Amino acid sequence: MQPFTLVGALLFLLHISFSSTETHRHYRQVPTGNQAGVCRYGRRLECCYGWKKNSKGQCEAQCDHGCKHGECVGPNKCKCFPGYTGKTCNQDLNECGLKPRPCEHRCMNSHGSYKCYCLNGYTLMPDGSCANSRTCSLAHCQYGCENFEGEIRCLCPSAGLQLGQDERTCVDIDECVTGKNLCPYNKQCVNTFGSYFCKCQDGYDLKYVDGKYDCVDLDECASGTHKCSHLAVCLNTPGSYKCRCKFGFRGNGFECSAIPDSQVRPKQETEDIRNVIPEPVVTPPPKIRQQPFDYEGEVYIGPQTEGRKEEEFPEEEEEEEEVEDNQLNPRGDVFISEDFESVFGPATEVKEIELAPVQEEFIMDCNFDQGACEWVQDKDDDMDWSVAYHNEGAGAEYYMTMSGLIGEQDDVAKLKLLLSDRTQQGSFCLTFDYRVAGHNVGTLRVLLDNIAYPVWEQSQSRDQGWQTELLTVTWKEVAPESIVFEAQRGKGVGGEIGLDNVVLTSGPCQEDVSPFF
Repeated sequence: MQPFTLVGALLFLLHISFSSTETHRHYRQVPTGNQAGVCRYGRRLECCYGWKKNSKGQCEAQCDHGCKHGECVGPNKCKCFPGYTGKTCNQDLNECGLKPRPCEHRCMNSHGSYKCYCLNGYTLMPDGSCANSRTCSLAHCQYGCENFEGEIRCLCPSAGLQLGQDERTCVDIDECVTGKNLCPYNKQCVNTFGSYFCKCQDGYDLKYVDGKYDCVDLDECASGTHKCSHLAVCLNTPGSYKCRCKFGFRGNGFECSAIPDSQVRPKQETEDIRNVIPEPVVTPPPKIRQQPFDYEGEVYIGPQTEGRKEEEFPEEEEEEEEVEDNQLNPRGDVFISEDFESVFGPATEVKEIELAPVQEEFIMDCNFDQGACEWVQDKDDDMDWSVAYHNEGAGAEYYMTMSGLIGEQDDVAKLKLLLSDRTQQGSFCLTFDYRVAGHNVGTLRVLLDNIAYPVWEQSQSRDQGWQTELLTVTWKEVAPESIVFEAQRGKGVGGEIGLDNVVLTSGPCQEDVSPFF
């Protein structure tokens, strides 16, 4: 009996173990390995946690914050495209800062990519290295050259640059004007040196919607950013808004004033009398005395007509009524006959005085990232300003610079800020950040197109760091049409002259005491 009892106990334990294993398999998530994102739940195949079945029946990974320049390969896991980094692939990867560097001599970073170029006398090789070339040194190229089928050609470090007429220097291609940009219909193109970027039209905001970034209409009425009067109603429109004065008020919506009670009628009453012609009413003749004094006795005697005494000595009650009538009439209208000559001499000629219009208050942000101003590279200078990125801070914020490694001594680069009609109404404050870093790197000047001499000049900055300058711009007769930032190369090698955060504000500067005319 004992052997059979032992065998039965073993069979019973095996049965319990098999049952628990089946139960565990029924609730356990087991990846199949045949398809990404598919797990086995017992005998069923379903999408794993963090995956969702698409319209084709396949399991796709879900990334809650999206992947701007990449693809979602796992739950909240992005695989960035080359040239981008970050958790959501929304940051530019500065390849020029990697170790080892991808370029042997010089490296220029761009949004999502980079470009290598060599010093004069060297040729760029396919792997980013630079080979010595005697013939290339004779070309005097601005950004290096290459040997193509035995012919030496100068290179430009970006697709947004092209060789100038001298076949040595590179000039900017305005993709926004030539139509080579890829901005969608609801975004506007902003040109930069060697490239461009797309930003939302005015009245739109960039938001993450339905798995992608898109420009969405900004409801100024709901957000309270409109400038309608508190006596008006704000009506939102695609990309903008409208203001309409409330009932009982009139104006353009931004400024509303009350309509007198005599002119305000209910809508139903207005519709009823819209086509009614009022009957003519005879205007009574004025009862104003024609002559206040006689010149001999200096006492009013009035016309020699009957009933004169009644007019000369009215009753007290009538005088009180006339006083009350005068108090109720705030206009104080007086009728004067054409034959009347004032006792103080002939009438004085009435002259119209023209008052100067009140200057509109404004603050215009002209920064190079998403500013609202128009910048133009001068075509008559020796070289152009280039783009550089700030080291600190998230995002791809950049500024304009003239590098001390480019060009020759006394070469000039001019960057023009075109002024709008609002800025030409009166004086305004020009605020900007500048940096002159490096020994004898050069000089930064600020000029106005209607003045022959610079209004501001600086050859160095404190501790070679960024500084803020405020200048009051005013004029006497002709308003300037543009502000010119001119950078001139010095004899030093290295360093840079930088410009950023340009802002125009109506009125004189608060901290500036030396306006320029």
